[in-house]
Amino acid sequence: MPRKLGQSQSRLAWCITGAGHHLFESIEVMEELLAKGHKITVFISQAGLEVVRMYGLEKRLKAIANGSYYRELVTPGDGASCSKAGRLLIGMYRVLIVSPATTNTIAKIVRGIADTPPTIAVAQALKGGIKVIVVPTDIEPEYETETPHIVDRAICEKYKCSECKPLLSCPTGAFELIEQLGHINLSKCIGCSACINACPKGAVKFRVKVKAKSSPIDLENVERLMSIKNVVVLRRPREVLREVEA
Repeated sequence: MPRKLGQSQSRLAWCITGAGHHLFESIEVMEELLAKGHKITVFISQAGLEVVRMYGLEKRLKAIANGSYYRELVTPGDGASCSKAGRLLIGMYRVLIVSPATTNTIAKIVRGIADTPPTIAVAQALKGGIKVIVVPTDIEPEYETETPHIVDRAICEKYKCSECKPLLSCPTGAFELIEQLGHINLSKCIGCSACINACPKGAVKFRVKVKAKSSPIDLENVERLMSIKNVVVLRRPREVLREVEA
């Protein structure tokens, strides 16, 4: 077996893809690992960047990946080749975690497609014999997830306020009026909750629990993922703590 260069037990690589499901718990686990002395390099997709922002987690993520050595935030803007993923090939990390892992990302992994920072990182880790821990969003036939900021337009319709306070409070222009009723453009939302605090009628909500169903093909892809050597599939991000310490 070839010698691994500079392998460190304290270095972890973490991939974030574009899902709100498991996102808060993933950030919490990363913070706990950081507090235990681990350095975490984050590989994030464009969709991941957008979702982290709309759920109001960008500041916390940048505190984890603060730009220091082995605590970089690797984005699509760093180049299509994602050169820092090459560290995984030569064993510079103890493990690679993908959490949350969207169905799109899992479909790419099981078919050998590597065209985003997370999927390139996985490909390099598998080539380098590094353990890959994956927490899929769709591993159960049905599950409960949480929404980003949304507007209950029925409440808007009921009150029809003469002055929309959330509209005035939004710092990014994400809060809009469509047909005189509130709407949030999530592509502009930074998850600051200013709109929630400003609305006296409670029309704006965050992290509303909703039911989601996994498609058969997505469940099949998770089964395929489980058959790949050096891949460990977990159900919750919190299980990563035990797996990393093992």
